[in-house]
Amino acid sequence: MKAEQTTAILNKIKEENYSFGKSLRYVRKSKGVTLRSVAHAVNKTSTYISDIERGNNKAPETGLLEKLLDAVFLDESAAELRNYLYDLAAEERKEVAGDIAEYIRKQEKLRTVIRLAKKKDESGEIWKECIKMLQ
Repeated sequence: MKAEQTTAILNKIKEENYSFGKSLRYVRKSKGVTLRSVAHAVNKTSTYISDIERGNNKAPETGLLEKLLDAVFLDESAAELRNYLYDLAAEERKEVAGDIAEYIRKQEKLRTVIRLAKKKDESGEIWKECIKMLQ
């Protein structure tokens, strides 16, 4: 997927405030990927995938979510869009995004920093500075 196409898709999803399922459908159709090919790639039925896209099934858990995104994207070139979909799925499931939860669980110092920041910085300004330092 070209960077311009990825940016346009991400902007549309955000602008329209799409749910996870609707976002997944929009990305899939934008890429010209069929429902049947996605279902085959993740070893699920087309009905199951369609139900996710229509909001009749919750966003899948991390393992299936990764396979689903791989089937739709076919590569890692759309990291920002992929991350946004991870976040939408997590929000729908009322969880921390699966792609980062494992990392957080393994990093005691990170958990400590998050707890300290939570106490001292309700506005989130500290994280803007952290992001600048890491870029």
